[in-house]
Amino acid sequence: MSEDIKYMERIAALITAHIRGTLNEEEALELKVWCAQSAANQALFDKLSDPEYVKDNIKDLPNIQALKAAGWDRLDSRLSEEDPEWQGAPVRRMNWKRYLVAASLVGVAVVGALVYVRSRRDAGVVATSAPIASRLKNDVAPGGNKAVLTLSDGTTVVLDKAGKGAIANQGAAQVTKLGDGKLAYNILTEKPTELAYNTLTTPAAGQFQVLLPDGSKVWLNNASSLRYPVAFAGKDREVELKGEAYFEIAPNSRQPFKVKVDDMLVDVLGTSFNISAYADENTIKTTLLTGAVRVSKGDAEKLLKPNEQVQLNETGKLSVVDDVDVDGVVAWKSGLFHFDRADIRTVMRVLARWYDLDVRYEGPVTSHEFGGFIEKGLNLSQVLEILQKNQVHFDLDGRKLTVRP
Repeated sequence: MSEDIKYMERIAALITAHIRGTLNEEEALELKVWCAQSAANQALFDKLSDPEYVKDNIKDLPNIQALKAAGWDRLDSRLSEEDPEWQGAPVRRMNWKRYLVAASLVGVAVVGALVYVRSRRDAGVVATSAPIASRLKNDVAPGGNKAVLTLSDGTTVVLDKAGKGAIANQGAAQVTKLGDGKLAYNILTEKPTELAYNTLTTPAAGQFQVLLPDGSKVWLNNASSLRYPVAFAGKDREVELKGEAYFEIAPNSRQPFKVKVDDMLVDVLGTSFNISAYADENTIKTTLLTGAVRVSKGDAEKLLKPNEQVQLNETGKLSVVDDVDVDGVVAWKSGLFHFDRADIRTVMRVLARWYDLDVRYEGPVTSHEFGGFIEKGLNLSQVLEILQKNQVHFDLDGRKLTVRP
C-alpha cells in the first residue's frame, strides 16, 4: 500500500474518532496540523466530520480528489454508520512523536502537503551524537498569552497577571479583559472629549488578542506592539504596528482602516490580512486572505487580491507574490509554527522570539532547508529534537542557544 493511501487512511481514522469524541491529545494535534495545511483540507474535514453529510453522500465521496487519489473504496467504511467500527472500537493509535512535523526538505518523505521525517529506525535519517536532553542545562517552556497594556497616561498593566473584568476607563471607552489572552474596548459615549491612545505590547514568548472599539479583531504575535486610539473619532481608523499581527477588520466605508508600519501604509477595505514587520527580518510582508488592501510607500503602491502578498525589501521596493500559502502565513494564530523552505537562521529567529532565546552559531551553518509545521505548545527541547534530525545540533545553557554542525 502506498504512503499516500496509508496517510489518508490515518486521516479518515482520526476524523472518525473526532466524530465519536474519542480523540486523545496527540491525535487531536495530528488532526489540527493536517487541517491547518490548507483550506482544502479544512473544507474536507468540515464535510467528513458531519455524520449527516457522510450518510447522505457516501456514494459520491470518491469524487473528492484528495480521497479519490488515496483509494476511497478502502476508506468509506471507516466513516459509514453501518460499520461496526463506528460503534466505539478504538482507533489504532500512532506514535505521533515519531512522525515529526518539521524537518529538512532534502531526503524526507512528503505526504500530501505536509512534510514528515521518520524516526531513525524507520528511515535512517541523520542521527544526533547524543540525546539532546544530555546537552541541555535546562529546558524552556513555550510562550503564551502575555502582554503589557500602556494606558494614555503612561500607566502600564501586565495583562497576564490582571483578573477578568474592567481594567480602566480611557476617554470614551472602558477597557476590559475578557479572559486569558483577550482584551476588549466598550464604547461609553459616541462623542469623546479627547483623543486617547493605548499601546498593547507582547514580549518575546508572548501573544495577545484585542477587540478594537470599532469591532475589528487583532491577534498580536510575540515581540510586537500595536498603538491605537481608544475610540475612532476621526475620518480614518489608523493604528500603528511593530512586529506581526493578523487583522479582521469591521467594514465601515465612511471611515477607512489604515495600518502604519514605519513609513509604509496599508489601506484596508473591510478585510482579513496579516502583516509581518519584525525588525530582524529583511522584508515586511503583508498577506491578504479576504477583501482588498492597498499597500503604499512613498509614491509606490500595490493593490492586493486574496492569496497575494506584497513584500517591502530593504531597498524600499514593493513587489507582489501570487498564490501565497495563506494558511501557512497565519498558522501562528492557530498555535503552529510554519516553515516553507526556510534556512536555519530563519527558523532560529522565529524560535528566538517565541522562546525568548539568545541564539549563537558555532562552526559552519547547515545549508539544509526546513519545511512543515510544529506545534507552538511544545517545550524547546522537543522542537530541537525535531530539527536536529538534519545535520544540525544544539546546546542550551539558560536561554543561550548555540547552533553547531
